[in-house]
Amino acid sequence: MARYLITDSTSSLPAEIISQYQIKVIPLNVNMPDDSFKEGFGPSNAEFYGRLRNETVFPTTSQPSAGDFLHIFKQLQPGDEALVILISASLSGTIQSALMAEKLLNNPLVQIYIIDSHSTCAGLAFQVIKAGELLQTGLSTHQIIESIYALQSRLELYFVVDNLDYLARGGRISKLRGLIGNIFRLKPILHLHDGEIKLFKKVRTSPKAIKKILSLLEDHEGLEKVAIIQVDAAAEASILLEQVQRIYSGPVYIYEPLPVIGSHVGPGTLGLAFY
Repeated sequence: MARYLITDSTSSLPAEIISQYQIKVIPLNVNMPDDSFKEGFGPSNAEFYGRLRNETVFPTTSQPSAGDFLHIFKQLQPGDEALVILISASLSGTIQSALMAEKLLNNPLVQIYIIDSHSTCAGLAFQVIKAGELLQTGLSTHQIIESIYALQSRLELYFVVDNLDYLARGGRISKLRGLIGNIFRLKPILHLHDGEIKLFKKVRTSPKAIKKILSLLEDHEGLEKVAIIQVDAAAEASILLEQVQRIYSGPVYIYEPLPVIGSHVGPGTLGLAFY
């Protein structure tokens, strides 16, 4: 019997992590006016975000097909188990594709566990990495799933976008809220709550927003992992790293999402994920 770990490309995991835990990654799709590609098989982040900054381009994204999942599921042998941890069902139809593939497979000799991460990007990555670590310890699959749910209960993800138009056009917030934010130069702090993007607090400037997020990090008891999320904002992330290290002494991962998440939040986004 073998056990497999499967996720989607919005986890934006580095190649060394994918190799270390032998993770199978199902890509989402990015659609540009003149091109479409599977995430991870298109332009580099620098090329993609450079285009978003220099052109009036608002890409659209789409979930993997059931066939994409079915291709992987068909590789399972009798007695195998697959732990499938995916982007929040409130943000994408990816989980529905996975469930449909499981139904199409219709193989009672394999066990497929599909888990809604109620998160994405670094929040999803945290859960997949934890599952990979626990799989290597020999813990049972059910115990691993319980640990993932426990991690979800402690996970927090906050971010500030530079331009609300990306979220508005992608349908993640109302267009009216996006216009109000941009006109008055408000910097709303957004967070993932119950798998959805919600407004946490409105402030006037980015420094005030970051200061508030840092206070939430400082108040979080028993910190285990911290990641800085940055979308084409490396200089700002370096400054934030120095601020985080005054609060948290452990390693801090600077994390840049691939184009699917970047398409919805836009260049200049900065945030923190932690548990």
